[in-house]
Amino acid sequence: MGSNIMKNLKFIIIGALIAAAIQTGLLVKIIYDRGQQLANGTEVHLQTGMVDPRDLFRGHYVRLNLSIGRILKKDVKIVGDLKRREAVYVSLKKGAEEFWVPVVIYSELPEASDNPVLKGKLTYIRNSKDPEKTTYQISFPFDRFFAPKKRAKELEKIRNDRKLGIIVALNKKGEGLIKGISVDGKSIYNEPIY
Repeated sequence: MGSNIMKNLKFIIIGALIAAAIQTGLLVKIIYDRGQQLANGTEVHLQTGMVDPRDLFRGHYVRLNLSIGRILKKDVKIVGDLKRREAVYVSLKKGAEEFWVPVVIYSELPEASDNPVLKGKLTYIRNSKDPEKTTYQISFPFDRFFAPKKRAKELEKIRNDRKLGIIVALNKKGEGLIKGISVDGKSIYNEPIY
């Protein structure tokens, strides 16, 4: 009877060690993939306005109001059948200033694109009597930037009289990570890779 308990205990310990190794491996992969995207992803600069709310559980953050979050139909080409609450892919090109602007909205990830593509979710289509004034509202997975209280307050002061932007690193699937924050085209904060 004692040997059965020892056998069971041995299997439990081995199982726990295997589970811990798998979980550790998954965490390492997530951190590594994020670091690789920040280091090697295609960089685009997006114009944003910011608001400084506070979350009781996560602290201070800056809400990002991306200029590419609302796109007029007249400013872009539409490829595919766009549907609310579904993924869309926004092709970007460098604009007249330092910020990138949308040129095409795809309903599916394009196989080949001359420009970087950012994945978002079509949240609303505001139709107009004039079809060219139809507006597409798109949300992106990085609508908040968490910062220490002091940094969040600094950003709030800066945003009132300068051009704020975020630097985003894109991968081939159109997934973006915030790499940094820029003011008047100059990087003022870079996200640590690891």
